[in-house]
Amino acid sequence: MKLNLPTLLCSFILLLCTCVSAQETKPPENASVSGRILDEQTPAEFTNILLLTASDSAVLKLELADESGRFSFINVPAADYFIRTTGIGYGEKNHPVFTLSPGQELSLPDYQISGSGTNLETIEVVARKPFLEQKAGMLVVNVDQSITGQGGTVIDMLRKVPGIVVAGNRIQMAGKSGLTILIDGRPTKYMDIQSLLRDMPADNIKSIEVISQPGAQYDAEGSGGVINLVLKKNSLLGTNGSVYVGGGYGERAKYRAGGQLSHRAGKLNLTGGASWNRNSWVDGLDLIRRFDDRTFVQTNRDFGIPNSYSLRGGADYDLTDRQRVGLNARYNWGQSPRSANNMTEIRSPETDELLESFVTSAERTRPWTSLNLDAFYRIKLDTSGQEINFDASYNRFTRDGRVELKTVGADFPDRVNLEPSSADIVSAQVDYKKPLSQTLIFKAGAKASMAELDNELLARFSQAGEMVIDENLSNQFLYDENIKAAYTSIGWEKGDLSANFGLRFEDTQMEGYNVTLDSFNNRNFSQLFPSLSFNAPAFGPIGFSMAYSYRIERPSYYDLNPFVSYLDPLTFEKGNPFLRPELIHSGQFSLTYEKQPFFNLSYDYTSDVIADVTEQDSETGVAFQNTVNLDRYIRYGGSLFLPLDFIAKPISGYIGGMLFYNDYTSDYLGGQLDQDQWSFTGFFQVNAQLPGDWKGEVSGWYQGKGIEGIIRSEPLYGVSAGVEKDFFDDRLNFILSGDGIVQKFFTGTIRYQEQNLDIRSIWEAPVVSVKLTYKFGNRFLKKNEGRRSSASEERGRLND
Repeated sequence: MKLNLPTLLCSFILLLCTCVSAQETKPPENASVSGRILDEQTPAEFTNILLLTASDSAVLKLELADESGRFSFINVPAADYFIRTTGIGYGEKNHPVFTLSPGQELSLPDYQISGSGTNLETIEVVARKPFLEQKAGMLVVNVDQSITGQGGTVIDMLRKVPGIVVAGNRIQMAGKSGLTILIDGRPTKYMDIQSLLRDMPADNIKSIEVISQPGAQYDAEGSGGVINLVLKKNSLLGTNGSVYVGGGYGERAKYRAGGQLSHRAGKLNLTGGASWNRNSWVDGLDLIRRFDDRTFVQTNRDFGIPNSYSLRGGADYDLTDRQRVGLNARYNWGQSPRSANNMTEIRSPETDELLESFVTSAERTRPWTSLNLDAFYRIKLDTSGQEINFDASYNRFTRDGRVELKTVGADFPDRVNLEPSSADIVSAQVDYKKPLSQTLIFKAGAKASMAELDNELLARFSQAGEMVIDENLSNQFLYDENIKAAYTSIGWEKGDLSANFGLRFEDTQMEGYNVTLDSFNNRNFSQLFPSLSFNAPAFGPIGFSMAYSYRIERPSYYDLNPFVSYLDPLTFEKGNPFLRPELIHSGQFSLTYEKQPFFNLSYDYTSDVIADVTEQDSETGVAFQNTVNLDRYIRYGGSLFLPLDFIAKPISGYIGGMLFYNDYTSDYLGGQLDQDQWSFTGFFQVNAQLPGDWKGEVSGWYQGKGIEGIIRSEPLYGVSAGVEKDFFDDRLNFILSGDGIVQKFFTGTIRYQEQNLDIRSIWEAPVVSVKLTYKFGNRFLKKNEGRRSSASEERGRLND
């Protein structure tokens, strides 16, 4: 029977209704209880609430009251219980015994508590989140706990993720490209992601999630790993804020400034912020291309002086105790001017005699805008944990590029390219969750997204002293992509044992229209994507998990775009509108130590793998980069993480390594590609408490020999260090860091068919940065006010 989306959606709705109906007709065996804690007429927010059995005073469950003082316990067996309350500034208090009947939803009367009578001048929360946290199906990297990289951009923060290597414009995880980048769970593949990552300040990022085995609720997109950038959000009561200034220098000066303001009171939570970033940079690319009768030696240096600005705001409001609505908006805009100079020397391969040379200069301007709107509605249907979430988003990205190419020393025409582009993406989804019993949780949902992109290339070249239209290059490319999806999953948890099975269906319709040639290229496909996982304790603090997922990697819009972008008259890159999506089977076995990452083994099998390759014409000397589908890619290996806390109390951090075997097989360019390579990636981070309340950090990475498609790479590495200190009762934070203080750049080779290339990519390093942040607001109130705001801040940190 052929599956289609309407059939699957109908089945999903029928299953959802059946579960709801079954719940209504057959009460659950377990009950629930809820209530509210007050300090006179004021909510005692974030108080510890313990549910104890009346027979033996054993603690059954523990919760924190929310900002309105409310709490609830679900899936509670029928019995006699009592509530115990305790918290910062409050004494311990036991409340009257009550009885829960099977299936009962009990609402307790308001409980009154009062302060302990001790005024606390300050409350210091000494616990810090670990830099690495292993959660279900993902590794969470709390980069806001890091010192190094804070003075830079998101690119610098990505270097904090174990196994990620950023070399120029290439972002790899354990030697493999193809990473899917999300921002707060939203896709970025339609955007100019390189410019976005270069221009977004690191201050915006709270954590980075590395999702190795995404469940059915996630989009099935992602082959080299899914990286979700989680932005900072407000979790403090009252009015709070901060302002910062920063700067740095490598080969060029960098400046940045910004601030944020938040207000949270009662049912309303408001946030806002603004930032400016001038992160000048330098990149280099050296190529040696060898032919039988001549050798091309090319040296390119690219200088960027981007000015980017950001405004962000958000509001969420509690309509009732069970309903919350919210709206978040981000608007970014900027200029990204770039100047590149490329020196090309053509030499004799036998005598190294200079046969010809020329210099090409490229001036690029790229004003851009990015708008993101997100709205949500959360509703808890009952106290058993049944809830529905609605989310909708709108994204618009525009760019108005202009490139001027001039060559001196050879008879190549000057060129001017105008490259306007726009992208509009709309998506909406609904997620439903329902506990079927004390151990089973049912989840289901549906999502629809629509992307419309318009990219134009108006190419001109000099002829007889005039600029005329280049009919061979000028083009307009329209691209539409519609994805409809539905998923369902069943989760089981009993004690330390847990399992999950999910099934996701996605129907994709892609249409590329070449306006100039009046030709269509359609890609329509439907696919089921299963996923499953199992977690269990092994012995002592050691646990293990196994997971499997089936994934897809669709070609990005920029890979499908057939336009030509020149490095110089003889070197360019272009897209491939005939790319197919790649499909990935992925399995993983993991060991954890006290739920921290410890040891992983994984195996991936990818068909139609999307890879960047090069091709060349031996007669003209022209070479270009293209993206193609290679037949098969197999990757297996493992990773090992070791915490450093055992060395001494002032020392914390981690050290680890990844070892993977990579094997590419394909018919390509009239030959049989069969290349393989073991590749090792090492990384470490050491944090230490220094004298005078200073904190220090040293981190580094090493990427051994690697392979990607037809490109082989040599080892490269980098080391960073920094110090941090708080002043004036923690109001002023000072960070001094040096990134890339020890650095080895990317070098690679291509030896395939008639191609003989050496590649060297360099970037700006070392870079020294300074950042000053001043914080203000309710978090610094003293005495009685300090008791309340400090408890709120502790809850906020716990939520983070």
